[in-house]
Amino acid sequence: MTDNKSWKKTKTIYWSDELNDDFDEVLEKRPPVPENYRFERRGKIWSGFLYYVIAKPILGLYCIFHGVRFKNKKNLKELKHQGYFIYSNHVAISDVFKFQTIGVAKKRVNIIGYSDALSLKWIRPLLKAIGYLPIPEDIHLIKKLNDAIGKLVNHKEVVLIYPEAHIWPYYTKIRNFKSVSFTYPAEFNKPILPAVTVWLGKPNRKPKQIVVYGKPIYPNPDLSVRENRDYLHEQCLLQMKDISSRYNQVEYIKYIKEE
Repeated sequence: MTDNKSWKKTKTIYWSDELNDDFDEVLEKRPPVPENYRFERRGKIWSGFLYYVIAKPILGLYCIFHGVRFKNKKNLKELKHQGYFIYSNHVAISDVFKFQTIGVAKKRVNIIGYSDALSLKWIRPLLKAIGYLPIPEDIHLIKKLNDAIGKLVNHKEVVLIYPEAHIWPYYTKIRNFKSVSFTYPAEFNKPILPAVTVWLGKPNRKPKQIVVYGKPIYPNPDLSVRENRDYLHEQCLLQMKDISSRYNQVEYIKYIKEE
């Protein structure tokens, strides 16, 4: 497998495990989530200031300057009166903040991710303010995380999930992913919205990322939580692959599977 730095020079990545290989550009050591970690936001005024006055405009300008664009935002209107989950492919560092800043205008977007960023203690308050929800290993903390997610979507906020779990920079296809992350919308009976980042531009030049929203998918009331988890997973994967296949994407980084 290619390491996390050499591919920037060679523009080639060798991979072997679609579910577990990670090519994060700034991969940090993943510390354990502290036992006393509070997943729920506190201090609405301070949190809102950091989110709307600091993070959203500054990081939003970064996205706009770097050519990030969103298509089919009309598909958000159907969900404006409720909480929901966005599922997207994981292909850029800006995935951490592009939905919060320019992808969803009128709702707060929270993101579930690994605990890498917690290694930078000075940035923890900002991360919590913009809705970063680190994945713990401790079973008691997992329950707290689940409770926090339930409260967020029941308060009509958005939770962003990258089911592929690991970053593959500039990748132009949809990787297969597990169904486990779809337990949340199945358990809380909330719709999901697929979103796919596609890479467009001229050959041999760094492409721009365009995020294309799919159509909302709702849990089936006749299915159990486990059955709905698998149903939402299947429908989301099909829709994401369909969206990705519609575009003639630029292969800025060549991905080669190792035998």
